[in-house]
Amino acid sequence: MGGITWNEKDKDYLRGTWGKCSLSYIAKRLNRSLIAVNSKAKRMGLGASSRADEYITASQVSVMLKIDRHTVTRWIVNHNLGAIRRATLFKKEFCLIKHCTLCRWLKNNQDNFDSRRIELFGLGYEPGWLKEKRIRDKQLPVNQFKIWTNVEIQRIILYAKEMPYKKIAEIMGRSLRSIEGKMGRLRINNVYTRETI
Repeated sequence: MGGITWNEKDKDYLRGTWGKCSLSYIAKRLNRSLIAVNSKAKRMGLGASSRADEYITASQVSVMLKIDRHTVTRWIVNHNLGAIRRATLFKKEFCLIKHCTLCRWLKNNQDNFDSRRIELFGLGYEPGWLKEKRIRDKQLPVNQFKIWTNVEIQRIILYAKEMPYKKIAEIMGRSLRSIEGKMGRLRINNVYTRETI
């Protein structure tokens, strides 16, 4: 199979599916070996299957914004952050987000993140709306949007059996909304009411 000539139709198919489908799927559709397809992609300059110049991964977004990677996933699933799924050579899938889509989403969803965590020019440029948000966010509580540590998760599981939401929020130095949200994501039922004892 390695000696089969690549016609323009095959090359167009490879360009169109590279990074969107697994290597094994592409090879099967083109009736070629995995090595032949991978070699041809390299010769055509398609790069690694995860490469996409105008896109960034959900993990890269989490590093850029200094938030948990699962938060980015929730934004994609529940809050309409536009993303596409891509497959690497060996079927592992991940989400890619256009940089311009991310910036537009952040502008329109400013209550979902803390600008104090983003380095100056961390988005590649410093738009006016972000400058204004940085000023507003100086007034936010220090723990707002703080990433949950494993120790805190263990504590909240323990506290859920002993006290109401509001008391847990006071002890942990977090907002009531943060406690309720985390308990919901952990699927923990609190036997107490949300009022203080």
